[in-house]
Amino acid sequence: MKSPSKVMLSFLFSIFSSVTVTTAHAEESVQENSHMVNQWNRFVDDIYKLHLKQTSQRNINTTKRSGSYYRRPDFFQEIKYFDKSTNDLLSRIEWETNNPETIHSIEVIVRDKKDKVIREYSASYLPDFRNAPYQTLINLHHYSDKLHSYRQFDASDNLIYEVCSSLESKNKLFEHDDYEIPDNYKQGVGAKKTYQQCFKSLPRTAKHYLTPS
Repeated sequence: MKSPSKVMLSFLFSIFSSVTVTTAHAEESVQENSHMVNQWNRFVDDIYKLHLKQTSQRNINTTKRSGSYYRRPDFFQEIKYFDKSTNDLLSRIEWETNNPETIHSIEVIVRDKKDKVIREYSASYLPDFRNAPYQTLINLHHYSDKLHSYRQFDASDNLIYEVCSSLESKNKLFEHDDYEIPDNYKQGVGAKKTYQQCFKSLPRTAKHYLTPS
């Protein structure tokens, strides 16, 4: 999993900071941050709904383990949910041990009819701060010829990462963080034929997937 992007770090700063509102501009900023907090928490709720939908349609096997942090032993119980017929991982949820109905982290995987991963949704909270998840991710996958690529967005539709690998060798052909992604396919790395083969079928927005499905 990638480290938080600059966009995400900015959001983290906003939700952790104590803000004294002294101007109209500051009031507007607080309102925007509140919208983002609500949006990201709603995203977690929607991921969980997708988890319930997927697991209700299949026979499921589960595994369970305990997870800890420094000076926080046994903080969460991680449950993995597998399709019994294929053994494919469908979901992974970390539930707080002392609050068994509270999600600490969640990941849901969507596969096509050939069991290839086509979408992934995830979100994670910090152990001591639940105003909003510190990280939300949407991964959109594409397969073409001998290539596998995906683009990664957060729940606010910021494109934060892209990678393309060879299906045969597993070697990465391209890997870009948010600030490295070319704006124009006709310039720089975007002019390369292989780059276009990797990413031309992947959108630069996740607007149709902000509600997990």
